[in-house]
Amino acid sequence: MSSQPIRMLSVDDRTMTTDLDRAGYRKMGVYVRAAANYEEVEKLLSSEAIDIIVINNDYKRVDAIQITKHLKTTEAWKAIPIVVTSVQTAAKVRNASLEAGADLFVEQPLPRQYFIEKLKQLLEQKTRTTERVDVQSEVTMEIDGTSVSCKVGDLSVSGILLVTSTPYPAGKKVTLHLDLPGVKKSIEVTGEVVRAIAQDKSNPNLQTGIGIRFVKFQADGEKRLERYIARTADSSARMIYYL
Repeated sequence: MSSQPIRMLSVDDRTMTTDLDRAGYRKMGVYVRAAANYEEVEKLLSSEAIDIIVINNDYKRVDAIQITKHLKTTEAWKAIPIVVTSVQTAAKVRNASLEAGADLFVEQPLPRQYFIEKLKQLLEQKTRTTERVDVQSEVTMEIDGTSVSCKVGDLSVSGILLVTSTPYPAGKKVTLHLDLPGVKKSIEVTGEVVRAIAQDKSNPNLQTGIGIRFVKFQADGEKRLERYIARTADSSARMIYYL
């Protein structure tokens, strides 16, 4: 995992996530956002870039299994890794979590340092399948009949972060023309805005912009993008997850 901070959404009893506890996580490069119910989960996911979601299966005010199922079937959020934790060691608890779509089940209590290592390992695995690369380029975006040029924040085979201060709403359809270094032909792809990335003083490295999920490529555009990502990824710092 790179030195980029991890933004973790903790679905648990808020009184259990104390300021001291959050400070301990921050020292280890993890910024904790807390949600006590599904409405708060949805609000945070719609407004912030979240790298990983941790749900306490023993917190009775929420149904960890149902939340996991819902998030994993919601297009905008299904790629975000989900970790379910519990003090229960029964195989049926673990199996139910994994069958619901959780990427990892962790038995608690577990020392914070080891828990964070598990989170980092999971994010490393996800990074290998959705590698993101930093691109020094601009993209032409056609939206509502208007062409707009934006700088690229980062890029993967599944989506792109565009650096812009314009708050385009989630669900907005766009057409992108990508002119990538070393790629002779422009890549044209239709996409959908899935979230806005707002300025965050706690993480000055986080770029303001919009996350766009790719929907349909023209011609062999997807294959050419895959080749570009594979060629570039080895020498690029891994980005945090936006899509």
